[in-house]
Amino acid sequence: MMSDKVTLANRKEDYQRLGITKKPATWEDGMRTNGQAGTFEWWYFDAEYTDGSKVVVVFYTKDGFDIKGEACPSIRFELTLPDGRSITKLLSEKKGSTIRASKEKCDVKIDRSSVQYSNGQYLIHFVDDEIDYRCTMKSILPMWRPKTGYMYFGEKQEDFFAWFVAQPSAKLEAVLTLNGERRELVGNGYHDHNWGNVEMNKVINHWYWCRANVGPYTVISCDIIAEKKYGYKRSPIIMIAKDGEILEDQEEHTKIERKDTINHPFTKKFMDNKLKFTQSSGHNTSYQIEYHRKDDLVASSLLAGMKLSLPLKIAIKVLKMNPTYVRCIGTVTLRVNKNGREEVYEQEALWEQMFFAKNKHAIIHE
Repeated sequence: MMSDKVTLANRKEDYQRLGITKKPATWEDGMRTNGQAGTFEWWYFDAEYTDGSKVVVVFYTKDGFDIKGEACPSIRFELTLPDGRSITKLLSEKKGSTIRASKEKCDVKIDRSSVQYSNGQYLIHFVDDEIDYRCTMKSILPMWRPKTGYMYFGEKQEDFFAWFVAQPSAKLEAVLTLNGERRELVGNGYHDHNWGNVEMNKVINHWYWCRANVGPYTVISCDIIAEKKYGYKRSPIIMIAKDGEILEDQEEHTKIERKDTINHPFTKKFMDNKLKFTQSSGHNTSYQIEYHRKDDLVASSLLAGMKLSLPLKIAIKVLKMNPTYVRCIGTVTLRVNKNGREEVYEQEALWEQMFFAKNKHAIIHE
């Protein structure tokens, strides 16, 4: 069956084969690949500060999703200032150099920048000639992953995409120095870690990746659609937490609706302005999470900034590849129904749409 080709691994033998237990461990946020051709891996960090500043830092073993390419430790730093101005930095070490990273915990160094885990905290340092960003992220929720964290594709289940959420939510304290001007910041952040062994455009068509802190709750909700060869199979992911405890992460009970679909002016692909995740739970409890897009912080081509070889440039032109990324901003509304009584919370939120494939449409199968 087509649906059997896309699996979020969850069997007892899956955990044993991967050498993990149901409880996530610190070492899982260490380096999980060799950083060479045939793999991809990155550590992602984002931050929202009370003054309106937003920061995203990503440490890569190579140029993003460049599976076939050689090692090339790289950093992407994105800063959105309270007045709406944005600054993006892309730094890379020499092609062929292996990333300096530990397998025991998150401890990564690229150029003069680094991220280190110690006693429940992550210390991020990004530096170049204009910017010095130092951030301490203190976890307020336990490490988490959906099931094993491994999504497998194909009859032989050899191709995979893995996801580990080291910090579903964290309190932040940071110092940002921009062109000599020093700013002290406080806010909330998130950190996850991805790796895999297959070109994403071959297995995933597109996804919506959403997270929010709304009222006393933290929510992660994703809608992942496989490529055409896997029948555009939908794989929902959900996590709902409160007061330091994960309450719900059973994606098999998640229903997703998309509404107000438009043609995005930059990507020329569809964009669903409204997303609704409905989660049935035990104990007479249900959750409804609605995202309403108002604007975009980023709309870009995934090829921008990549150091592409001539053969790859030719392939992109011939195949008309057009991978795109949009980081949306809008409101999220959470409705919690317990024993017939409803609680409603609303908050500003960020989420993303990522298209790996060139097509503008997808038929989604549950």
